[in-house]
Amino acid sequence: MSQPNNLKDARIEFKTSKDIKILLQEVANSLGMDLSNFLISTAVQRAKEIQKEERVLMLSNQEWKNFQKIINTPKKPTQEFKELMKLKSFE
Repeated sequence: MSQPNNLKDARIEFKTSKDIKILLQEVANSLGMDLSNFLISTAVQRAKEIQKEERVLMLSNQEWKNFQKIINTPKKPTQEFKELMKLKSFE
């Protein structure tokens, strides 16, 4: 049986200074959110940004041209490579 997406079955606890807690509480209140929802939504949003950055490879124009050149100019196989390809597991 699948669980609803809003089922809260995990807890996160951490300590901070009073000043930081007051700041976070004030910002959460200004957005009409409770502190927990503000912290979670902010952390999830930032985590998704970081995850996206980790998965996307950005190249400069010169790097892209170099990459294309390498891909479009295959090297001739070496003797070692030819021998490797003759092994039974590659048949």
